[in-house]
Amino acid sequence: MEGTATKMKKQIFFLYAVATLFLLTGCWDKMELEDRAYVVVLGIDKSEDENYVDITFQIANPQVGSSATGDESMLEPPSDIVTITAIDVAAAKDLVNSIVTRRVSFRHLQTLVIGEDLARTEQSHHIVSSAIIEPEIRHSMSFIVSKEPAQQFINNNKPAMETRPHKYYDFMRRRWKELGFVPDANLNRYFQRQFGELFLAVYATTEKTNEEPTDEGYTSGDLPQQGGDPVQMVGSAVFKYGKMIGTITGRDTKITLALRDRSGIRSGLETFQDPINANYPISVRMFQVSNPDVKLSLHKNPIQIDVTMPVRLEVVSDLSLTNYSTNMKNQQILKESLKKQLEEKTLESIQKMQEEFKAEPYLWHLKARKKFWTLKEFEDYKWEEKFADANVTVNYEVEIANFGEQTKPAKLKRAQEKEE
Repeated sequence: MEGTATKMKKQIFFLYAVATLFLLTGCWDKMELEDRAYVVVLGIDKSEDENYVDITFQIANPQVGSSATGDESMLEPPSDIVTITAIDVAAAKDLVNSIVTRRVSFRHLQTLVIGEDLARTEQSHHIVSSAIIEPEIRHSMSFIVSKEPAQQFINNNKPAMETRPHKYYDFMRRRWKELGFVPDANLNRYFQRQFGELFLAVYATTEKTNEEPTDEGYTSGDLPQQGGDPVQMVGSAVFKYGKMIGTITGRDTKITLALRDRSGIRSGLETFQDPINANYPISVRMFQVSNPDVKLSLHKNPIQIDVTMPVRLEVVSDLSLTNYSTNMKNQQILKESLKKQLEEKTLESIQKMQEEFKAEPYLWHLKARKKFWTLKEFEDYKWEEKFADANVTVNYEVEIANFGEQTKPAKLKRAQEKEE
């Protein structure tokens, strides 16, 4: 009898537990996708009142670009752009919910745009740091600084090839990694580099300038562009201690990324002066064979930094039509010239960091930190000051794998007769 009673108690307990589960389940907190308004781009600007900021929300229209929608949806705008003046991002999100019919969500937010005027103030860091308290904000979100106000940048960015704004920035991120004209910057890296080293953010604009190109390279707004999308993303905005302190060109950005370990940028097209005919340039595709070998001599005063960079080059364009393919003497002249030009350009970029920004973006401080027993010892060493006065040498180990044509380049007969 006791065994039967025990068995009945277990059955009753099981039925009670199952019944309780049915009572606890429900769909009271469910929310359909159609009930949400997904922000894909967030812009932050200075406001007329110094205690407030202008927050711009670019909200994607899920019906545009979807194969499941009809022809009527093609007449709708791809996104809705709303700007709210508030004390911070959280307050602006709460206020914008009183305007937008659907509940605003940051779950698909992947791009942050900050106006340069705000980025150059200390207020910028406070706004960004407080924004990440929001659980829906991803730390992998792209970090862009716009030359003009972020509100103007977002409104002017209307790419012809991409109707959906989130896809535009997704494709652009892939181009950043391939070309290296801008860094692949995000919030994670921004917060990691707040202790003296430089942080590089994407520098972008929709405003074109009429300035003549220089040998120093292009920055956003300087590209001699006609037609195409209005946005230019070339160069970097330089941050130190959470505040923007300047900009560097696309060429300096590529050099900076190449001098880092595991930068992800392994190839790129570079233009040099032809060593035999200085009136013409020569275009070379450069492949980074391995990570740079950086040796630090911290016991010296000033400290010594020796960088060795192995690269493989391929000639892709030779406007002077000089015979580099079969003439061994010309090949040696070209190799020595490219090595010299690479080293000069790299040293110029490093010296700019030393003299203008007084810090380094190459992550060499991570190598220096390993030479100290404690973090306090490294902080007392004052790496920033040591780097600013350091002697830096750069050695490129150049291998030219391809000279383009494997036969003598074709020349006009008249030009050959004139040379003879």
